Amino acid sequence: MAKGAILIVEDDAVQRRLVRQTLEGEGYQVAEAATVKETLEALAAAPVEVAVVDFKLDGETGLDVIDALRERNPLVTPIMVTAFGNLENAVEAMRRGAYDYVTKPIEFPRFLEVIERARERWKLKTEIDLLHSSLEETFSAKNFVYASARMQAVARLIRKAASSDATVLLSGETGTGKDLVARTVHFSSKRKAGPFLAVNLPSLPESLVESELFGAEKGAYTGALERKTGRFEAAAGGTLYLDEIGDLPTHIQVKLLRVLQDGEFYRLGSSRPLRADVRIIAATHRDLPVLLKEEKFRSDLYYRLNVIRIETPPLRERREDIPPLVDHFIRKYREREGKPIEGVSREAMEVLMAYAFPGNVRELENVIERAVVFAEGDLIGTADLPVFLEDKSEAAAVEGSSLPDQVRSLEIREIKRALAANGGVQSRAARSLGVSERILGYKIKTYGIKPGS
Repeated sequence: MAKGAILIVEDDAVQRRLVRQTLEGEGYQVAEAATVKETLEALAAAPVEVAVVDFKLDGETGLDVIDALRERNPLVTPIMVTAFGNLENAVEAMRRGAYDYVTKPIEFPRFLEVIERARERWKLKTEIDLLHSSLEETFSAKNFVYASARMQAVARLIRKAASSDATVLLSGETGTGKDLVARTVHFSSKRKAGPFLAVNLPSLPESLVESELFGAEKGAYTGALERKTGRFEAAAGGTLYLDEIGDLPTHIQVKLLRVLQDGEFYRLGSSRPLRADVRIIAATHRDLPVLLKEEKFRSDLYYRLNVIRIETPPLRERREDIPPLVDHFIRKYREREGKPIEGVSREAMEVLMAYAFPGNVRELENVIERAVVFAEGDLIGTADLPVFLEDKSEAAAVEGSSLPDQVRSLEIREIKRALAANGGVQSRAARSLGVSERILGYKIKTYGIKPGS
């Protein structure tokens, strides 16, 4: 079995044959080309991992080939072959995207080592590309789950934001899905091929926020033993997500404002300005207008961030989103757990719909994940839900109701618990409740309690 697919781009037939024989002798699958046109034809004909490109071609250069490779298939890893003494050609080739270079006459032991390293680079790039494609599919707008009019409005804003490069400010309670909105905007935008980097600002010590965002030169602070690349540099061509922007220290707010106004920033310890081609999405659960009044957040920075404002409403204000979200999370976790769960029982859905979910969508996901783990049939029942969920749901349902209704709700809850704890056996459930089996049977029939509910 061939070790890998190598393309030789060389207009000298003798040299091309020598390289081919060497590579085939090592077990590689080899294709040949002499021009840019033949290179593109070879790429279309079969997969290629590494391209060995001679710098000097008839009427063209290896740089033309590298440019064509990057445009047609950027995963292919080029290696430049250049005459000894023309190292400036090799430097230019590496600047244009070549992984490494070898000089003529070729020293084949080193050449084969470079080939293997280039193949490792190809494997890494391929894995990253697959991961990126998976993320793009996961966070595409079509996977944004909702049914409510409130979230329809959010989805419209996401589409508007994705078609723009403007700064986005996300607001909403913890757990409402601000992170999901940010990723959906990025992976639906023209920047989706670039990086998406998230920074949780409260998790950083205040003394390190500046270097984390903007980078630092060697020796800029105690412990800075080498140059540090900041998130703005690392996110070039993509999106930088600043989570909990309301916690950004005031002295860093000034520097962030400069980036938003001029597109420039400075590494800590450097006087040389750097430019950032980065789209900013900021998020907060705090009330920024209140912080403005308290002079804890700069008004000029707020207005720069608040170009496109998207507010994610709490789950208690969009309860019609609960059923589709439940279905979504069941599909997600039943595959992981290998269980044939189709949905939830009517009673379990009533409990979920009645609960306030102070932790919002994040809490709902945790509840469904737990329920999938506990469920033994093809439906999630109330016994699979956390007890506190049913308690609070019932408490909310009977609040302000008559005493008989409250007694009825209490009896139904305790009967269900007893049946669940005793495997549905009514005689044992009756003993645990301290009533006769006849009375328990009467209550079950009166309240319409179904076995296993």
